[in-house]
Amino acid sequence: MARTFPTIQFQPTSMLPTASNGAAFVAHTTTPRSALAFDDSTNESAIAAAILPIEYLGTGTLKAKLFFYSASANSGDAGWNVQVEAVTPGDTLDLEAAHSFDTANNGTQALSGVAGNLTDITISLTNKDSCAAGDLIRLAIQRDADSSDTASGDLYLTLVELFEEA
Repeated sequence: MARTFPTIQFQPTSMLPTASNGAAFVAHTTTPRSALAFDDSTNESAIAAAILPIEYLGTGTLKAKLFFYSASANSGDAGWNVQVEAVTPGDTLDLEAAHSFDTANNGTQALSGVAGNLTDITISLTNKDSCAAGDLIRLAIQRDADSSDTASGDLYLTLVELFEEA
């Protein structure tokens, strides 16, 4: 499938842990590599933001691809939720005091079998808050620790991609 706009990438340092149950920044000094650590017993979250490019058509499937690895687990399933908030200039949403995230899109991915090895999951964002080209878009990324997630220990999120496939 063809992508309709250049992929938007979010590095861990460009994502903001939420004030309540936020993922924790980590820096692996020996590699060096940064990531966001998501706990296995609490639903922890981080927010990524960008402007949706003018090439966004809205006719394909908007997707988020999460790249992650486990701190210690080599088996089990990682459960993730991604929520979308789209704000068009001129909307009446008070950006200082409110948010308008759509219903969560979720997915589960088996770990790679070796702790520390990169795993990815692509989640279709069917609930996308009526986003349109030029909107300020935010992704709320959450490890769904209390649902279908069976992986023990922290999961480290190292990159998120946002794209549309036609």
